[in-house]
Amino acid sequence: MPPPRLLLLLLLGPLGAARAGDGDAARAGDGDAARAGDGDAAPLDLATARPLRSVSPAFLSFTIDANLATNPRFLAFLGSPRLRTLARGLAPAYLRFGGTKTDFLIFDPKKEATFEEKSCWRSQVNQDFCKSRSLPSKVEKRLRLEWPFQEKLLLREQHQKKFNTTTYSRSSVDMLYSFANCSGLDLIFGLNELLRTADSQWDSSNAQLLLDYCSSKGYDISWELGNEPNSFRKKAGIFIDGWQLGKDFVELHKLLQNSTFKNAKLYGPDVGQPRGKTVKMLQSFLRAGGEVIDSITWHHYYLNGRIATKEDFLNPDVLDTFTVSVQKILQVVEETRPGKKVWLGETSSAYGGGAPLLSNTFAAGFMWLDKLGLSAQMGIDVVMRQVLFGAGNYHLVDQNFKPLPDYWLSLVFKQLVGTTVFTASVQGPDRSKLRVYLHCTNSDHPKYKEGDLTLYALNLYNVTKYLQLPYRLFNKEVDKYLLKPSGPDGLLSKSVQLNGATLKMVDDQTLPALTEKPLRPGSSLGLPAFSYGFFVIKNAKVAACL
Repeated sequence: MPPPRLLLLLLLGPLGAARAGDGDAARAGDGDAARAGDGDAAPLDLATARPLRSVSPAFLSFTIDANLATNPRFLAFLGSPRLRTLARGLAPAYLRFGGTKTDFLIFDPKKEATFEEKSCWRSQVNQDFCKSRSLPSKVEKRLRLEWPFQEKLLLREQHQKKFNTTTYSRSSVDMLYSFANCSGLDLIFGLNELLRTADSQWDSSNAQLLLDYCSSKGYDISWELGNEPNSFRKKAGIFIDGWQLGKDFVELHKLLQNSTFKNAKLYGPDVGQPRGKTVKMLQSFLRAGGEVIDSITWHHYYLNGRIATKEDFLNPDVLDTFTVSVQKILQVVEETRPGKKVWLGETSSAYGGGAPLLSNTFAAGFMWLDKLGLSAQMGIDVVMRQVLFGAGNYHLVDQNFKPLPDYWLSLVFKQLVGTTVFTASVQGPDRSKLRVYLHCTNSDHPKYKEGDLTLYALNLYNVTKYLQLPYRLFNKEVDKYLLKPSGPDGLLSKSVQLNGATLKMVDDQTLPALTEKPLRPGSSLGLPAFSYGFFVIKNAKVAACL
């Protein structure tokens, strides 16, 4: 008879092993033992006869926080070839320059460029801007050394809700536009709504100066006005109601109509989460100014970054709170401006700069991927991730321009997921912790063709789970793209494996190839404990994807 400890392990089997800890999510197999016709596999309902809706080609977009311009020297980071390569990997996308600092920035056309900004431009004399080396390495090195101190200042300002007004120059605008343009992104620029006249109207004179400058340069920019106006009283001691906010947008629309920006898009009002007074503000804004905006924008965060826990990040009940917020927003829009597109204008896992040691790890990917899936299913046309690079913990790229797990997840999403959305669900009791979403495959992907499907899924169980394709797709070839944490930190890892290989940039100009793992036809689709992944169903010949 085996010794008692060995007997216990034999009885517990894989269940005991899976509970050993987070690291097992990284060390466990890929679930590729995925047996044909596995009786334990959860059957999938995939409603491919008719698409649910379609989303923008720039569905997954991202932001640069306006606080990067608090000290414009740090805008020179946008001259980094490496950062541009990373941004270009996520195109097509919108790049929103906005955030709380939007309403504390003033354009000064006479202000001199900083040394760091000048050094970027100097390196591009007689060169194509986008192909030039841009930010000199010595300058970049020094800025990187100084960034942690600047980051602390920005986070302190945010936590204390005491914001100093600062100015930015023509060179700052040039840096921002060049970064977007060279990365294949469409720039959305947030204007200061807290500039008021004596009779409490919006003072548009500074916006006019900026429009005139951008017009003289031939820049193609979309616009916003203000950020989270529902919290102006907390941030600046100024109250602006929804009706007045709507009138301010009408005024901005007139400015655009009388300039070379008459065809430019206007987005707003970038309200916070739909609670109480914020809902009333949005309703009155839409009645007063909803006609002049092209899409309605709002913001969402699941948690307070200062108190969030790892358990929160893995809790399906927390993930489900997003659905309630979306429903509230869509209801207001349906009642006031039916048919108007709705965007998530700023979003991440946790507000206040994110949750330290969580928002920049593999664990954050469950919130990010689930939010993308739910947004597409429910009718959000664009989702803007806070932030590509910047202060805090919720960035996609760290202070050394190293891509974090949510960057790699976004890159895989961009390459594999198309714009046509279907309803998908898991049959049975597993559906809250085993979450699935279905789109047409991105038709621009060179390996796949029109008619193919991309299923993406999250497993919040601490054991491997299997998904079973419906009969009509059962014998199709499937390519698997499984993401798991890399290294000993398990779910708190800041690096990620794709099908067992750790993802890293090849060099400053080159992203790695994302290599699939083919599955045998008829296999069930395995997802190890606490992992997420994508499955491309080849030759599915779905009519809505042709």
